[in-house]
Amino acid sequence: MNRESLARSVTALRVFPLPGTVLLPGATLPLHVFESRYRALIADALAGDGLVCVPQIVEGQEGDHLGAPLLYPYAAVGRISSHQLLPDGRYNILLEPLARVRLVEELETTTPYRVFAAELMEEHDDNPGALAAVGRRVLGLVSPILAAQGTRGGALMRGLQTMSADKVAAALAPLVVEGTLPRQEYLAEGGALHRAELVEAALLTRLAESRVVVAEA
Repeated sequence: MNRESLARSVTALRVFPLPGTVLLPGATLPLHVFESRYRALIADALAGDGLVCVPQIVEGQEGDHLGAPLLYPYAAVGRISSHQLLPDGRYNILLEPLARVRLVEELETTTPYRVFAAELMEEHDDNPGALAAVGRRVLGLVSPILAAQGTRGGALMRGLQTMSADKVAAALAPLVVEGTLPRQEYLAEGGALHRAELVEAALLTRLAESRVVVAEA
């Protein structure tokens, strides 16, 4: 789906809000779908364009996830890349992120799930040299973390070393950018350079915290 077609499709976007879960660019999201209204959402998506948005629930509203909690505006739209329909009607799906979006307004609908008008987020041009420099620093920061994970970490590191700086940041963001508001900041940012800097800051925080734990032990 090209960007023009995607922009048209997200004007009526199915949303699947889950407590503590968000789709971020750079990482496929596995989901087990058991609630009846979201089984209907997945069935409709599979019969149509395959698009689903998993936005963040506003802090303090998580207890209302079975109703209609308030949602943060910045999210990512994904396409169902694979699915398994279980005999009892539940689904296992993989959601592949396509683009960042901003939820504009909730639409009236007859469906059991919520639908929002959304718009694609624009990407800003960045300083390629500065972005590459941040990418190198990020690789340097993540290297000892992955080295401690043995063979699996080594394989991930080798994969990261083949990527451009923006792809490195996107791949690591779901792993290191934690917390509702930091993830909103990441999703809202239109520049790859600033997103990479947010990943770098998150890695620095994680490394600092790990040193404190080691020192206290």
